[in-house]
Amino acid sequence: MNKVILQPSGNKDAREHYENTIQSPVSMQVLTEYLSEETINQLEAFYPDRSVPTWGVTPGKNNVNVQKWGKIQTGDVTVFSANGQIFASGVVVLKLQHKELAAQLWGYDKSGQTWEYIYFLDEIKQHAIPYIEFNRAVRYADNYIIQGFNVLREELSERILSSFDLKSEIYLPDVSEEEYEQEILQFEDHDNLDTNRSGKGRKEQSFLRRKLFKNKKVGVCGICGNQYPVDLLVAAHIKKRSKCSREEKLDYKNIVMPMCKFGCDDLFEKGYIVVCDGKIQRNIKKSYTPHLLERVAQIETRECKHWNDHTRKYFEWHQQQ
Repeated sequence: MNKVILQPSGNKDAREHYENTIQSPVSMQVLTEYLSEETINQLEAFYPDRSVPTWGVTPGKNNVNVQKWGKIQTGDVTVFSANGQIFASGVVVLKLQHKELAAQLWGYDKSGQTWEYIYFLDEIKQHAIPYIEFNRAVRYADNYIIQGFNVLREELSERILSSFDLKSEIYLPDVSEEEYEQEILQFEDHDNLDTNRSGKGRKEQSFLRRKLFKNKKVGVCGICGNQYPVDLLVAAHIKKRSKCSREEKLDYKNIVMPMCKFGCDDLFEKGYIVVCDGKIQRNIKKSYTPHLLERVAQIETRECKHWNDHTRKYFEWHQQQ
């Protein structure tokens, strides 16, 4: 589950760092001098413009920040605060420790430390969230002031992410196959409550979306074949999830496919279109208005790239409903 990283940025160093490496992102050319080819390839996939918003924290006194930094993972949201408000946020893409790069970017503080515990951000957004609104969302005292780098626990993070719509649809936490299986087992007796699941229940969707989209910013709808930003695509079950057996839910490589929010997801879920022998067809058991028929005609007879010997049984189940 995504967490929230508190990053007060009111002192001189933090203000300068924000201006120099977030507001004016770091050039990939600079990073190439310090990072491995593998890491650069990862970053280039996330930053096609080769400009990388970059942040870092010092080890702190008695290495107090190291353990906190260790909790950070892809999809976590950093909120920057100063002058009584949260003024910006960014989503974590990747993290690494690199003292030499940090010294190049930010130099050293008065205690001789540099901001070597680095993380790279995307989806930078500007905000004007007063502390009192933040405090009430997280249920702190009204007069609480954000002080010091910190990574909030999941329960508090969820309140903030939901209250201020800070979640990313692209960068998702890494959920292992074991965690996914535990999630299925935990909720398999409560499928009728799927829409009300919260917190840990979202691990399933994070896992499926990460497997489908691999943290890419763009994906292809499995029905219409059009390319869209991934926040306009859903990880849709071919066979209705609540009708799947445990084994079918665990067959994640075959049971889900990307569908766009521009109609394909609804058309498929509500049975107006089916996939038969790999071809998209209208469902003759349904009634259509002229405009709906026109929409379906645009995708009818298209080849569905996700139809194969492994997915056939799920499409056949859908067709028979």
